[in-house]
Amino acid sequence: MNYLRLRKKEKQFRAITSLSIAKFDELLPMFEKAWNHFIIHYNFDGLARVRPYAAKVGSPLYETSEKLFFILYYKKMQPLQEAIAASFDMETSQANQWIHSLSPLLEEALLAYHPKTLIEDVQFKEHETYITDCSEYGVQRDTYHQKEYYSGKKKAHTLKNGLIVSLVGIVLWVSPTIPGRIHDKKLMENITFSTPMQLLADSGFQGWIPENITLILPIKKQRNTKKTKYYLSDSAKKYNYELAQVRVKVENVLAGIKTLRIIKDKNRNYKKTFKNRLFFIAAALHNFRIS
Repeated sequence: MNYLRLRKKEKQFRAITSLSIAKFDELLPMFEKAWNHFIIHYNFDGLARVRPYAAKVGSPLYETSEKLFFILYYKKMQPLQEAIAASFDMETSQANQWIHSLSPLLEEALLAYHPKTLIEDVQFKEHETYITDCSEYGVQRDTYHQKEYYSGKKKAHTLKNGLIVSLVGIVLWVSPTIPGRIHDKKLMENITFSTPMQLLADSGFQGWIPENITLILPIKKQRNTKKTKYYLSDSAKKYNYELAQVRVKVENVLAGIKTLRIIKDKNRNYKKTFKNRLFFIAAALHNFRIS
């Protein structure tokens, strides 16, 4: 795969990296700084470096731009490691090593665009409106913890993250990654908000009563009985429609995050520390794209 040739094809470049060429060039200096710091101090196993690093001219991923292109391509397309190794003219073991070395560096390069992981670190504005939701994404079945990760809603083994976004689509907060079996409401119940504000949510958060928060939920139809069938009134339907028109912003954000196939499709990586950071990196990339 020729990085320089693909740079001349804007549409194709964006399709396989999720970034425009302009955004790629904007990210490159930040990524290069993270790479230089890493390679001076550590080897690929994360141990302290003893001898200086010297890449061979003409070796795969010789330039820093090629390294950034490689890791963005992997996140966006999620190819088999055998496939990405063949595409970049390297051994499968090398591809695996590059993936696990470059992924934390991409996260470090996006530091300025990170959503917060602690709710107390988010600078909410008083009485402003925000939107919350949760997102599930498929992972490889865990041999020893199948029940823990099985989501009855998705009928698959999944991981889940909660998030809060602004009305302009910036991801402000992402929860720690949890097994998909845990309900959305349970994920959010232990969170304490110190700033009074409005929070739009879907019906999955029925029964949640957060302190300092005006929680705005859609009106839910009463459950039918054998004798009676219930309907929403026209005013309730209108209210739900108007609420959905605002709340759709979080769905647009999730669509932007799931541009990366490593989140959209089942992730085949078994390494827990790698899987648990996927959504966070995808959210930071989304914030970077819309900045």
